[in-house]
Amino acid sequence: MKKTIALLAAGLVATIVLAKTTHLGSYVKTAWRQAKDVAKQQVSTDFEIERVSQEIGSLDRALDRMIRPIAEHKVAVDRLRREVTEKEAKLAEQKKVLLDATAAVRNAKPNEQLVFADKPYPVEQVKRKIAVDFESYKWFESSVGAQRKLLESKEATLRAAQDQLQTFMSKKRDFELQLAQLRAEHEVNKVAAVGTDVEIDNTPLANIAQALAELKDAIDRDRIVLDTRNGINAVNGIQLNQPQQTTAVDLDAIQAHLQNGAGGANGSKTTATASNR
Repeated sequence: MKKTIALLAAGLVATIVLAKTTHLGSYVKTAWRQAKDVAKQQVSTDFEIERVSQEIGSLDRALDRMIRPIAEHKVAVDRLRREVTEKEAKLAEQKKVLLDATAAVRNAKPNEQLVFADKPYPVEQVKRKIAVDFESYKWFESSVGAQRKLLESKEATLRAAQDQLQTFMSKKRDFELQLAQLRAEHEVNKVAAVGTDVEIDNTPLANIAQALAELKDAIDRDRIVLDTRNGINAVNGIQLNQPQQTTAVDLDAIQAHLQNGAGGANGSKTTATASNR
């Protein structure tokens, strides 16, 4: 066991050294990339369409993961907005009370008492109350202002998230439309390919055509064999095993006919033919 581990370790070290000192690493990467390209080219169009369709369908799960936190954030923003609205209304009410009380103090005559909630109060006491309430007002005003800024920040975040969600949904619909168009174009291509893109070696017509061609070759071969057997004694086209007919040629008669014409002054010679049998 130890020997095997040692051999494997030595082989690994040798491979690493070889990869560093030669182009083996580059060759392996190139071969792997080419193998992936070839594998991708072997994938049918129907399979690739289905794969992309599933990828687009999986975007629904991503949408669900995006929509839930956005909805929760919107609920929080709406709640904060109501709180800020209510506090701003209270702040406006306190502001009006302080302004009215300040105006009443300014318009009061010396030693005059000011009446609030059916109770009379000296002017100096009202002034001290105004000062105390104004400090509370300023703290409340600062708190409402901070909440207003927080609300504006959360609203901006919500709008950005909603915009991203809308973009995501629009992109998904665009992908669906593109895939639908490509699927339709692929179906048109498949219809157009019927009868034209035929694997000849795999069709009955091709098999029959091949059988007829082979049958013609066989008949031609048989004819050549028969011709060879029948003409085995032939020399220069003369069949020695068949009797030949020869005709004697009268050259004098031919010459007389050509020189004097048929029925000339010298008359015509009788042409004699003889047959060698």
